[in-house]
Amino acid sequence: MDASTDTIEAGRIDTDNTYYELYQKSVELGTWDAEKLVRKVGFEEDREVWEGLDENEKEQWSRLISYFIDGEHAVAQDARRIMKTVSSPWFDRSIEKEMFASALALEEAKHTQFFDLYLTNVMVDKFPQYELDTRRGGIQIPRTEACGAGEMFERQGTLQAQAADGGAPVDIARAATNYHIGVEGILARGGYFAKNRMMQEAPLKLLNKGFQFISTDEGRHITFGLEVLNELIEKEREGIPEYQGVENAIWEQAIEDIGYITDTAYFITESVGDPLDVDFSELVNRGARLAGDMMFDTLDLDAGSAQEFMQASADAMENAQGSDYEAVIEKYDHIYSQKMAGD
Repeated sequence: MDASTDTIEAGRIDTDNTYYELYQKSVELGTWDAEKLVRKVGFEEDREVWEGLDENEKEQWSRLISYFIDGEHAVAQDARRIMKTVSSPWFDRSIEKEMFASALALEEAKHTQFFDLYLTNVMVDKFPQYELDTRRGGIQIPRTEACGAGEMFERQGTLQAQAADGGAPVDIARAATNYHIGVEGILARGGYFAKNRMMQEAPLKLLNKGFQFISTDEGRHITFGLEVLNELIEKEREGIPEYQGVENAIWEQAIEDIGYITDTAYFITESVGDPLDVDFSELVNRGARLAGDMMFDTLDLDAGSAQEFMQASADAMENAQGSDYEAVIEKYDHIYSQKMAGD
């Protein structure tokens, strides 16, 4: 029997809406199963490669994976706030946004699951302290706490709470900029760049496959955030009083976040000797270009300029160089141990 050719009509859902299209892509493409993936590919090849790495190479991978798993976990925890924010009366429609935000929540939980399984079964020798729940008296992984990513994730939680708890349009703009542009658009995509470089010397097959699925999901999340910011900008440009200051809020938040991001880039490269040849300068410059594309091409932001952002990135690079993280990692290792012991 042939499939029906009848037109499918919806009622209250706008199926021509960009957010609905993103939701449908999540339904179609975001259905990968983390547990099935690790069973299909297996840990064996990755364990063999991992055991063949020297300690500096293992440390570089560990620094990268630390901020990914804590970042994915932080977003999974904040997803309920994102769903509440997009139902705000500051937006003309919310149904399709809420539908996509629900898919985002599932995908971020799945990313957390994948990294949890991988770290526990392959990289366990570098993560003897990992089990604590950050919302149940725990802290982030000591490596995450030591670098700018840790501060950025804490800032993310604060901004998402402000936006969800009756936040004004400028609060929503700050939260969306921090997460969708800063965390996903620059920090995560910069991490994919670093991962690709590191894979040339240390081909971790299962980890690479997981990253491929995760980066596809994150691409939709970035598009979603930019659409949200575009809505707010349009209303500001229409002269609606309550939306004034949105563009400045986006710019100010992006400038704040570039310091956290650049510090993290230094943390995973030069500060550990960059044994797998990521290249600190290339990593930061790539992030700055990505930010410029999002803010000045996609959003057509009037506040700030691409040149000013590149200069802010250069200043952040200078500030990051020479930072010593070992004492901070040691401090948080001690705190983590105490918390695990129940002290």
